[in-house]
Amino acid sequence: MTSANKLEYRELYKHFDGLQVFADVTFAVPAGEITALIGPNGAGKSTLINLTCGVFSQDGGSIFKDGRELRHLAASGALDRSLARTFQNVRVFPTLSVLENVMVAFPRQPGDAPWRLFGSAWKAAEERNRVLAMAYLERVGLGGEAQRCAGEIPFGSQKLLALVRATATGADTLLLDETTTGLEVSRVPLVSAFLCALRAEGRTILLVEHNMEVVAELADSVVVLHGTVIAQGTPQQVLRDEAVIRDYLGRIYSA
Repeated sequence: MTSANKLEYRELYKHFDGLQVFADVTFAVPAGEITALIGPNGAGKSTLINLTCGVFSQDGGSIFKDGRELRHLAASGALDRSLARTFQNVRVFPTLSVLENVMVAFPRQPGDAPWRLFGSAWKAAEERNRVLAMAYLERVGLGGEAQRCAGEIPFGSQKLLALVRATATGADTLLLDETTTGLEVSRVPLVSAFLCALRAEGRTILLVEHNMEVVAELADSVVVLHGTVIAQGTPQQVLRDEAVIRDYLGRIYSA
């Protein structure tokens, strides 16, 4: 294990009721990079995110963040370890506005401590959050939908909102589950630019993705999960790997 790895998975095993999801999964997610996790449906990519965030417990092996094992991590404590995630099936606060969905994610809210509500300082803090939230929304093309109820905007817009909300938490490590799925093609470049900017800020990203063009463009490294890790390396190496093409990519991608 090295200090340059933000996340590290060691000999990870998981099964549900006798059905093995994956076995002996070992790979690292270097700090400040985008690592793409690809593989067929049912390969366990979302399960691995759930294990990392404490939703499930692994049946064997270990997960490390910043060199410390994520042992007995509860889902409610993931953000305390600077982990934030999105979901394959998008989740928003439907009755809150798009803007409010982002604002609730900021750390150190004025209302976190009652004493902060005395005087006028809380108003300034809330206004700073509002301005920053709007800036995030503008960067992914959601500025015009800021005042709409989140439950009323299209699925693709909700996916973008989930990405922005995870970013707003300030977590240094983002676990993004199929961020471009359901997006209009015209919006994919906005997501790519946004993720590149997050990497430039020093964020670490584990990106579950089926769009191979996005993977080839963004990822510093790629891990292929199919029962176990069947390949890992640079996008150029992995997307030209004969076993990966045969077992997963097939006609989807031909290098």
